[in-house]
Amino acid sequence: MKVTARRWILLCALLMAGTAFPHAARANVDHDMQLWTPVTLDEPIRGKLRGYFEVVPRIGYNVSQISQLLVRPGVEWRQTENLGFFAGYLWQTNYSNQNSQVVHENRIWQQILYHKKIKRCALYNRIRSEQRFLGGVNGCSNRLRYLVKLNYNLNKRFYLTGQDELFINLNTLNGGPEAGIDQNRCFFGVGMKAIKRNRIEVGYQLQYVNRTDNFDDQANHAIVIQTFIGLRD
Repeated sequence: MKVTARRWILLCALLMAGTAFPHAARANVDHDMQLWTPVTLDEPIRGKLRGYFEVVPRIGYNVSQISQLLVRPGVEWRQTENLGFFAGYLWQTNYSNQNSQVVHENRIWQQILYHKKIKRCALYNRIRSEQRFLGGVNGCSNRLRYLVKLNYNLNKRFYLTGQDELFINLNTLNGGPEAGIDQNRCFFGVGMKAIKRNRIEVGYQLQYVNRTDNFDDQANHAIVIQTFIGLRD
């Protein structure tokens, strides 16, 4: 099938439409404007083994202060040019409004990433498993994430990009996450390939968080500026 710019835009619209379903189930939703600036580094170590490092600052509360900071180191075994297996650790700090409370989370994660190029397009599929240890909550919260991403090359340097990621909690913890859909993230934007294998993507992301407590659901509208250093083309 020939993938045109019109079909790419239609696909992104369908991905965005998928985030609207939680709204129908719950009328009360809190909204927040945010700025996310993730930086991802991927460099070879030896043979098929590669190092992976990601830092994600998130500015929230209507872009007034930092709301979250994530540091995600890991390693990748790149089995083939299109297939990689990852494992690593994550440290996350959550800041409440005006920094009145700080909550830490430690996380172990594993993922499989597969991508395929078809003419002007590159399709990415990623499945990630997480074992989360949250401050103030006893036990391990298990979460599964699935991401699909499509890049469409406009020319040798610029491309359109769109992705959707679904988060599902696999178990329930007393005073913590409950089993079921946790959140969904939908992003679309424009990417630019820089020198060598570096690139940057800028766009809009809707993050819809399904709250199972007495609080309203959360819809975060974020401008995302993400930088990739040494990642696969």
